[in-house]
Amino acid sequence: MATINILAVISKLRPRVKYGRTYDLDDLADEIAEQSGFDKGDARDFGYKLAKVLVNHLKFGDNVKLGEIGSFSVSCNKDKKLKVVYQPSTDIKKELTDNFRGEFTNGKNAGLTMEGFAQLWLETNPTDAVIMRDGTTRTAT
Repeated sequence: MATINILAVISKLRPRVKYGRTYDLDDLADEIAEQSGFDKGDARDFGYKLAKVLVNHLKFGDNVKLGEIGSFSVSCNKDKKLKVVYQPSTDIKKELTDNFRGEFTNGKNAGLTMEGFAQLWLETNPTDAVIMRDGTTRTAT
């Protein structure tokens, strides 16, 4: 009998966004050029210059707010390992919440409780034991 922690079970079974194609800066610049009438080269040049200026400000610890895009800042952990923090604007959050057209994997598992995740795991792994957060164990029998 294998034992598995409930947090590991949730990590494996929780809903996730199914990623589509990856678009790079050139792709986005080409779309902007098509929508705006700008020259593709100028749109790409602007995109690369914006990225360079953004990074330059972040290197100095500045916060950068890009209107409807959102805000960028830098934070660190206890070992001073840096990470870039992106906070999307309220408009972006609302647009995605209201109009998301992508797909989910494990979407049917949305809203399950810890107990529900444990039972779902045990349906397909009946010889396992799931250790709950309070230390109790769930088994299929």
